[in-house]
Amino acid sequence: MRNIFRFILLLFVIFSYSYSFCQFSIKGKVIDSKTKEPLAFVNIIFNSNPHLGTTTDIDGRFYFSHSQKITTFSCSYLGYENLTVSLDSIRKQNNLLIIELVQSAYNLQEVVVKPGENPANNIIKKVIQNKRINNPENISSFKYTSYNKSVYDFSRNDTVSPDTTNSFKAIKADESDSIEIAMDKLLKGGHFLIMESVTERKYISPGINEEIITGARVSGFKHPSFAPLATNMQPFSFYKDLIKIFDVNYLNPISNGSLEKYRFNIEDTLYQNNDTVFIISFKPLAHKNFEALTGLLYINTNKFAIQNVIAEPFKKGFIDIKIQQQYTFIDNKQWFPKQLNFEMTIRQYPTKKIGTIANGKSYIENVELFSDLDKKDFSLESVKMHELATERDSVFWNKYRTEPLNKKELTTYQVIDSFGEKNKFEALLRLMEKISQNKIPVRFIDLEISKILLYNKYEGTRLGLGAYTNEKILKFFSVGGFFGYGLKDNQWKYGGELILKLIKEKELEIRGKYQINLREAGGSDLSFFNQNYYSYRTYLAYRMDRIQQSSFSIGFRAVKYAKLNFILRNTEVIPQYGYEFQTGNLQKITSYSMSDITINLRYAYKEKLIKSLNQRVSTGTKYPIIYLTYSKGMKDFYNGRFDFNKIEARIEKSFTIKNLGETNLRMEGGYIDKSLPYGLLYTGEGSFDGDMFVLIKNSFQTALPYEFLSDRYINFYFSHNFGSLLFQINKFKPHITLHQNMGWGMLSRPEDHKTIEFKTKEKGFYETGLQFDNIVKLNYYNIVYLGFGAGVYYKYGQYANKNMQDNLAFKFSMTFTTK
Repeated sequence: MRNIFRFILLLFVIFSYSYSFCQFSIKGKVIDSKTKEPLAFVNIIFNSNPHLGTTTDIDGRFYFSHSQKITTFSCSYLGYENLTVSLDSIRKQNNLLIIELVQSAYNLQEVVVKPGENPANNIIKKVIQNKRINNPENISSFKYTSYNKSVYDFSRNDTVSPDTTNSFKAIKADESDSIEIAMDKLLKGGHFLIMESVTERKYISPGINEEIITGARVSGFKHPSFAPLATNMQPFSFYKDLIKIFDVNYLNPISNGSLEKYRFNIEDTLYQNNDTVFIISFKPLAHKNFEALTGLLYINTNKFAIQNVIAEPFKKGFIDIKIQQQYTFIDNKQWFPKQLNFEMTIRQYPTKKIGTIANGKSYIENVELFSDLDKKDFSLESVKMHELATERDSVFWNKYRTEPLNKKELTTYQVIDSFGEKNKFEALLRLMEKISQNKIPVRFIDLEISKILLYNKYEGTRLGLGAYTNEKILKFFSVGGFFGYGLKDNQWKYGGELILKLIKEKELEIRGKYQINLREAGGSDLSFFNQNYYSYRTYLAYRMDRIQQSSFSIGFRAVKYAKLNFILRNTEVIPQYGYEFQTGNLQKITSYSMSDITINLRYAYKEKLIKSLNQRVSTGTKYPIIYLTYSKGMKDFYNGRFDFNKIEARIEKSFTIKNLGETNLRMEGGYIDKSLPYGLLYTGEGSFDGDMFVLIKNSFQTALPYEFLSDRYINFYFSHNFGSLLFQINKFKPHITLHQNMGWGMLSRPEDHKTIEFKTKEKGFYETGLQFDNIVKLNYYNIVYLGFGAGVYYKYGQYANKNMQDNLAFKFSMTFTTK
């Protein structure tokens, strides 16, 4: 009997113990009652207990478990009516509770807070104080895996509201609109486009980054080489002072000094375990002129960190984007992004009635903080695709997808893949790859676009053709050439070239070239690595040397951020202008032969390179970029006439100053140790021309193209673009730029140069300019604005003219902006 009693007692204890840990769990999804789209970061309270609750994630989903039985819950969300219902009254779908919220019929009344009494400001101050420790990119290292999905659709403009905080309704067939009918018929109920990727990222502070796309899939394309360009639609975290969206830098509401720019209000307070979460709205203060965001910050009192954020531009443009981010506290150490979402809207494209929308989501998993990483293991590109990324099967994708593709997404792949195969999307993509490299493929040859049509003031219009064999013959070897005829100088130019591509990763190439061509007198080799055949400066060129040149070169990437090129050449030069060169009692020279070996260097520390479209694409660096060129003239080597040393260097830097705009600095200088003919010296810094009043950056706007001649010089170019921070009235927002340029130069033996006019600038050349861009803005296909501006530049100092009006230069500019 006693044993039976003990057994019953044991069962009672076990039952009581297990009952005390019994968990009541529910899961559900909160959506908009009208659009049926999920609502992120909705506040949910259970059993009317403010300490018993949770929030939805970016997909509107929630999961909650507790020992207390759940009978009722309440939902609150800014811009929506509060909802309190019993658990039994909610419908279910696939074992999920589906809660629908209704948008508020009335706008919330603005809360007026007197100075010094706003409790939200005190919270934001603590957030700003803790920015450094909460910013995940400030920890020593981390790595993670993310699954990313972007869906593109068409949307009727009457469904696109600039103030909404949810996704937009997809297009529906409307018999009154033939375009919509055609689209619906074409897509067969699917989306316009869907993109998926899986990426593995590793990071070492500060700024050493590598992201490998291990899987990539885009509807309509078998090998989407453009996928790496689509990885940066929003910042990884919301802690930088400036949040860049397309071409605009927006002031972060948690940046230093933001309390003087933004208005903050506490909209709600949540309780999660032992922490409190403040929901704080933000928008720009009245009469403050800056690029502002608006939205919500969910601030957790645990380290006063961002738990959730919703942000979008306060003032809209043709292309707008809204970002949503959710953070989680990992290993009780660090707040880290968990889900990232963007919603992009092009309101009036492809037509004024139909816009384009995109919804992208990233889910971050397998986060490892303070990883043991070695800088040596990082590749050159910060973003690149794995060689098998486009070959992944369904097993791979099912492993990383947070949920299976729905019927509409599956339909998209089926329809658009078939459409892409029928319309040869892959061939179009290969064409775009070639065009981005200045080429047009025609079977086994590539035509060079820049050789088809050229213009300068000496040749006038040059018509020609350039062609090289492509990878369809041999991947590592190419042979080709060019020819052209100037309609003004009535002369042919032509040449041929052999290219041996040895190591693609190191960009190692060997070239042999022969050409009869034109070269601008006084030109610089500093632009060797970023030649622009269609820059305005080339149009102004009229002082030319005709050259017959043979050259051999080797180019490669020396270290991670440096590119080198060695070139050995022999050149016969015939000036196409009246000129004689005479040193001392030697015979006058009108044409000459020279041999030289030249080294070109470009160094861009921590330059971010993306491997996309089968090439390396630079997205810039925050550090200065250095260019260096050195030439050694070799007398008597293949009839070379001159022995000299020539060195030239350039350093350039661009940076954004918070609340002030963007600054561009450029300094360059050169030195030649011997007297050389005119065409080998330094000239051509000026860009003032009576026929072309176009702003040419990094040149002297008030100096003639060949006004000065130097064998040693230093030039400094400064510009600061205030954007529209200084002045705007409604939609009239001109961008104001201040320019300051100056230069000094010397010529050791000016008497050696006969029958040609020039000046030297030992006393210093100075000019100041004020440019107003976007004075007139034209709608360009409802995507961007084509802006036209004008500026005035004034020359002063020892080289100024007596009459004030002769020192003025008026220039016009053209820009593209999304707002």
